Amino acid sequence: MLNSGRKTLILRALVLLFVFLPAAPSHADVNHKKILSFLSKTAPSKRKIGIMVRSADTGKTIFRYNSKKTFIPASNNKILSSVAALSLLGKKFRFRTEFYLGGGIHSGVGHGGLYVKGFGDPTIDIDKLREIAKRFKALGITRIDGGIHLDGSYFDEARYGEGWDPEWFDKGFCPPITAISFNYNSAKIKISASRVQGGPATVRTQPAEFPFRIRNRVSTSFRKSGVRAKYNEQNELTLSGYVSYRKKAETLELSVPDPFFYFGSVLKKVLEENGIEVSGPIDRRIVPRWAGKVFTHYSEPLGTVIHEYNKESVNIIGESIVKVIGAKLIGGPGSWESGTRVIENHLRQIGLNGNFSVADGSGLSRLNRVSPEDITQALSKAYRDPDISEEFVASLPIAGVDGTLERRFRNLKGKVYAKTGYLEGARSLSGYVFGENGRVYVFSIISNGMGTRVKKLQNLLLRELVY
Repeated sequence: MLNSGRKTLILRALVLLFVFLPAAPSHADVNHKKILSFLSKTAPSKRKIGIMVRSADTGKTIFRYNSKKTFIPASNNKILSSVAALSLLGKKFRFRTEFYLGGGIHSGVGHGGLYVKGFGDPTIDIDKLREIAKRFKALGITRIDGGIHLDGSYFDEARYGEGWDPEWFDKGFCPPITAISFNYNSAKIKISASRVQGGPATVRTQPAEFPFRIRNRVSTSFRKSGVRAKYNEQNELTLSGYVSYRKKAETLELSVPDPFFYFGSVLKKVLEENGIEVSGPIDRRIVPRWAGKVFTHYSEPLGTVIHEYNKESVNIIGESIVKVIGAKLIGGPGSWESGTRVIENHLRQIGLNGNFSVADGSGLSRLNRVSPEDITQALSKAYRDPDISEEFVASLPIAGVDGTLERRFRNLKGKVYAKTGYLEGARSLSGYVFGENGRVYVFSIISNGMGTRVKKLQNLLLRELVY
């Protein structure tokens, strides 16, 4: 989860150094023949890969190959939503969650039920809920009568984006998108082998407050681990299969079937841990006009949230951003339709002119289409915009250092800041290269149908640019 301390002064200084570094004298940036020769031997079809490299300082094209063709960008779509969000909402924007009581507070009792209205904050975790519980305690509240009611009306009712694979819906990387969420609307389930062959496995959840009933039918075996997880209509989670005695444990990352119950149940538990008894149901209700606001919880600034979004490729953050943009700039419940319309319009205003299409914020949808040329245009604009450049560049994974590039390009450590992308059949890598010659390059490599062979090309091109 988010940690504002991650953006150290050293990282900020590095980003500022590179962003405002003057261009070095002109020279041959890449060996075109070498790269084209490699492409002819590696790419099964010209149509399956596109490449664009340009100077971040001058905009001059350094290398292009099939650069105007549109591809499925996978998580490189996060580049577009990040640039749009920082520009449209501002780096200081904070998501908010409002807390109301249906009645007043009398003799330590909050009457009329607790109402929670969410405005799309995707970052609330167990620590944030504990902070919220302490604020209630500071008000002198010892009991809440009337239950906990969740108002998610700031977003529409669509929980999964168009073009998402239904087989992903129970996976942690593809959670339902709601205006109120907790722990990224997901949980980790750790299934550990017992010491006895055939004995029942032990199940632990993270967070420990996971409120959905678990039916554990997993046993210990010498055979290969294979654990299946499935929710039923009552939102009970059944685990079945085997965990290998040799492997000791299997960890599943699952989404949750009911984010509102998830949030409300854990909030109730945390309130009770802080000495605040809660009676009544946990359900969904619109905040009534007579309810009184108790306080508002704010997330960390968007500039910090974007850092987590891109470093760790957290899909729910991007989808929440899209719906918030739709709600704030068009009105009505936030939706993918309204949010992506605003984002596409903004991208055209900053110079993207290809036949691109934005279907979601994370890149999970196979309906997203963008060219390497347009990706580099967005990266160039972000690099040169003093209002967002520091936050955006620092949010990208750094080769050999952190995020999704921590274990990649170690021979180029600290020289590449880039966003990775992967869907079945689609691989992408786009960002900035800081050359040994003092020049800064913007690049995008997107392949659809080339498989892992594209990694060798990525290594070759980035080495060419650095050295």
